[in-house]
Amino acid sequence: MSNSLQSALSQISEEFAQKVFEVIRTAFIAELGKVSLSAGPAPAPRARAAAPKALAPAAKSEAVKKPAAKGERLARRSSESIAEALDNIAGLLRKKPGIGSEEIQKTLGLARNEIARPIALGISTGVLSKSGEKRATKYFAGSGAKSAKKAASAKKAPSAKKAVSAKKAVSAKKAPKKGGDEAATATEST
Repeated sequence: MSNSLQSALSQISEEFAQKVFEVIRTAFIAELGKVSLSAGPAPAPRARAAAPKALAPAAKSEAVKKPAAKGERLARRSSESIAEALDNIAGLLRKKPGIGSEEIQKTLGLARNEIARPIALGISTGVLSKSGEKRATKYFAGSGAKSAKKAASAKKAPSAKKAVSAKKAVSAKKAPKKGGDEAATATEST
C-alpha cells in the first residue's frame, strides 16, 4: 500500500476509535448519574415464576415416576432394575471410559443415589473398575463378568462386620496361648 493510503486509513481509524470511546464514556456517565448512593428504598423483588397447576386426579396416576429428589430415599428396587442400571452404566463406560460419577448421572439421567448401588455391585463383581478416590474417581468397564445379570446373581461380598469378625477369628487362632510354649506356637504359625 502507498504511504498516503496508509496514513489516511490510520487517521480515519483513530477518529472512529475516539468517537466510539466518547459515546461509551458519555453513556457510562449518564448511567452513573442515575445511581443514588443514599440508602433509599430497596429495589422491588423479582417476580417469581407461577406455581405449577395441580394435576387432576386422573393425571396424577398417569404421571411418570421421577427420580427421587436430593436427599430423598428411593423406593425399594428389584435386583433386575439394579442389573439394568448396571448394564446401562457398563455400556456407557465401554463407549466413554474414564468418566466420573457426575457425568454418568448426567448422561443417563439418574440421581446420585440411584447409581451408587449399581456401581458398587459392578466393582465388586468385576463388571466395572475404578481408579482414584472421592471426586477424582474415574470408572471403566471391567474385565470381569460380561453382563450385569451374571453380576447380580453372583455371590455378594461379605459385609464389613463379617470381614472384621473373620479377621479376629483368624488372629485369635494365631495368638500364642497363655502359659504355653511360645517357641512351639511360633513354629506352628510358620
